[in-house]
Amino acid sequence: MNLEQLKQKFIKIKKEQLKYVADIASLSKEKKFTEHENLKIYRNLKKYEKEISNLAKQIIETSKLENKKIRFDEIVIEFDLNNYYDSLKIDNQYRKEYVLSILNVENNKCKFTFQNLQLISKNQFKTIDPDLIENDQKLINKPIYILCGYYDYRKDCLGPCPGNEDDYIYGIYKIIFSNEKEEILKSQMEKFEQNKIIFRTERYVNAYDIEDLFRNQLLNPKNNTINDCINITKKNIKTINYLRNPEYKEKILLDRIKELYEKVKGKCINEEVLFSGKFLNILKETYQLPNNKKIEKEKIIKNNGKNSVIIIAITDDKYIITFQNRLKDKMIAEFPSGYIENDEDILTAAKRELIEETGYTSNDLFIVDQAYTSVGIDNSISYIVIANNCIKTNNVNHYGAEFLTYDLFSKEELEYLINNNIMNGAMNKLAYYNLICNIDNNKRLKKYINPLR
Repeated sequence: MNLEQLKQKFIKIKKEQLKYVADIASLSKEKKFTEHENLKIYRNLKKYEKEISNLAKQIIETSKLENKKIRFDEIVIEFDLNNYYDSLKIDNQYRKEYVLSILNVENNKCKFTFQNLQLISKNQFKTIDPDLIENDQKLINKPIYILCGYYDYRKDCLGPCPGNEDDYIYGIYKIIFSNEKEEILKSQMEKFEQNKIIFRTERYVNAYDIEDLFRNQLLNPKNNTINDCINITKKNIKTINYLRNPEYKEKILLDRIKELYEKVKGKCINEEVLFSGKFLNILKETYQLPNNKKIEKEKIIKNNGKNSVIIIAITDDKYIITFQNRLKDKMIAEFPSGYIENDEDILTAAKRELIEETGYTSNDLFIVDQAYTSVGIDNSISYIVIANNCIKTNNVNHYGAEFLTYDLFSKEELEYLINNNIMNGAMNKLAYYNLICNIDNNKRLKKYINPLR
């Protein structure tokens, strides 16, 4: 469709809208509309607005293609109305002039500049609601309130606030589709709400969300009354709040993961010990898969299957790094680490291992991550712990079978160890990446991960 055709279609729809507005204004003087009729009028008005908005958008886009230079004050569309002004039967003169200004009517002519069309295309132009043209009839007869939350005026006191604390707490009510608000003392809220329609905000649904939800129900042809719109909106507020809840999103994600896993999950039908040593056992597990195929997996059991901890120990903005004999002729740097004994929790084990290996201790420890050390062949888990504000103690425990040393390294030196693969263990690198994700400008971000999950 070319520009001229789009303009003619715009004029046609605009004249239909103008006639519809005039007919409703005239009819409202003769009869009282039912709620269903009022809703139908509202929907028709919105339908015209949507059509006109879409046409305005097409006219602008086509104009830009045909004319590179556009003056926004230039009149693009203009047509006569044949005394439309006189046929608009609205008793209130101010309201009548307001409706005509929304319709771009002046001296029985309609004029639209590029700027007008731009606003209309973006739905930023004023709209016509039934209340403006129905001669004192209203789409919503009683005000509908949204309880937005509470305000505590005690924080505005310059000193101690006298009296009861409830005398300073107010409920904030917003009237729907309006900027008007009312503040009601908490003790008076129950009385205020009697015989009133009240929507309540939820944690994940604010007042503007509620207005959008209610507006959508006004446009829903299945609703015959305002009460239908109200009841469905209240249900939708609860539904949307639930759907936006992170716990729900997590549940959906977990259900999806479980569904994928069930497709490949096998059943262990046999277990055999292949090797048993002082520190290391090797098992052979036989699994039957959902496709009835049988597979064998060799598993390593280290130190009777104990889990371990890696401790990112921080003191005076430096990091405690240990060195010991790990690989033949290979220099390896590590964070302090060790196994969790059978009667220990994770943080207790971390604190113990830190003292044993370095003589440092901390009362400010927290878990940041956990991972299988070698998924597929090793079932043990390593927990990554940050220990802040470490201090040196006089009590340095013996290391038993271990022989190691340690030193303090700056942030830049630690980065050098990582980048040059001197700190090259997989779990130590994971610990380092957790460190840089959880520490920003020496400020701690607590991110506790439940190890039992």
